[in-house]
Amino acid sequence: MTERASGVEPVVTARGLRVRYPDGRMVAVGGLPFTVREAERVALIGPNGSGKSTLLRAILGLVRPDAGEVRVFGRDPARDFDVIRPRLGAVLQDVDAQLLAPTVREDLAFGLDPRTLSRDEIARRVEGAAMAFGLETLLDKVPHYLSGGEKRKVALAGALVTEPDLLVLDEPFAGLDPRSRAELVAMLREAHNRRGMAVLLTTHEVEELTGLVDAVYVLSQESVLRVRDTPEAVFQMPDLLAAANVPVPPMARLLGALRAHGIQLDPSISDATELGVVLAERLAAGGTIEAEQEMMQTQAQAPAAVARCRPGAALPAWCRGVEVVRRAR
Repeated sequence: MTERASGVEPVVTARGLRVRYPDGRMVAVGGLPFTVREAERVALIGPNGSGKSTLLRAILGLVRPDAGEVRVFGRDPARDFDVIRPRLGAVLQDVDAQLLAPTVREDLAFGLDPRTLSRDEIARRVEGAAMAFGLETLLDKVPHYLSGGEKRKVALAGALVTEPDLLVLDEPFAGLDPRSRAELVAMLREAHNRRGMAVLLTTHEVEELTGLVDAVYVLSQESVLRVRDTPEAVFQMPDLLAAANVPVPPMARLLGALRAHGIQLDPSISDATELGVVLAERLAAGGTIEAEQEMMQTQAQAPAAVARCRPGAALPAWCRGVEVVRRAR
C-alpha cells in the first residue's frame, strides 16, 4: 500500500532546515514543523529573504539541506528525486525558464513519458489540459511570444497534465493583472476539485488565499515559522502579519471594521458581491449597517470611505450586492 493510499504519511514534512549555497550563504528555516497533508492546500507567506524559496527548493529536491529533515511522500527528495518526480508538478516563479518547447502543444507533452504512455494517451492528456485552461487556440503558438498570463496558464497546465499528487507553485500570481489573477485562482480551484491533489504555494498576493487554501504558514523575517492556521484566522492577526511584512487583505480589514461596529460576519467571505448579499440579508430584516473600508483600485489605494448601506445611500463597490438584491426584491 502506498503512502497516498494508506494516509499514514503526510505528503510533505520539513523541520529545522539549514541550507548552505555555493556562494557560502546559509539559510536556516526554524520554528514550527512544516506539513502538507493529502489533498490539503497550503500557503507559505512571508517577506523576501525569509527562506520561502529555500524551503520550496528543498521540497522539490533542488537543494540538499546540510541539517534538518525534509520528506516528500516519505522519501528524501534530493536522494530519491527520480522516484517522487512522477508524482510532482511545479510552476516556478520564472515561467520562461520552464517553457522550453517550440510550441505550446509540445510543451504540454514534455512531462509525459512516451515509454509508459501511448501516443494516443499523450494526445488525449494534452488536449484535455488545453481545454481545461482555455489554451486550444494557442496549441501551435510559440510559448515565448505569449502574454504573462498565458504563459502561466501553459506552465500550470503542463504541471497538471502529468496528474501529480503534489502541486508546488512559487509566486503563481506575480506580475499578473487582476483579471488574470482571478482566472488563475478559478483554474486552481477547479483543478483541485477535479484532481484532489495536495497544493503548496508561496505568494505575496495574500488577498487571493481566502477560499483558495486550507492553511497558511507565516514565515517571519528571521526565517522562523510562527503560525499555521486557516487564512481567516491568520488575517485576524495584524501584529503578526506586520512583523512579517505581510499586508492584511482589504476584505479582511473590512470584516474587522464591521466587527468593531458589532457586526459579526463569516470570516471566509472573500469578495465584494458575496459580502453585499450577506449585508442585504441583514437589511431585509430592518437593520442598518455602517462600516469603513479602504477602497482598493487596481494599482493604488484610495482614501478610506464610510458608507451606510441602506436605501437611498450612495453605495461603494463592496455594496453592489446589496443594490442587486434590492432591485430583485
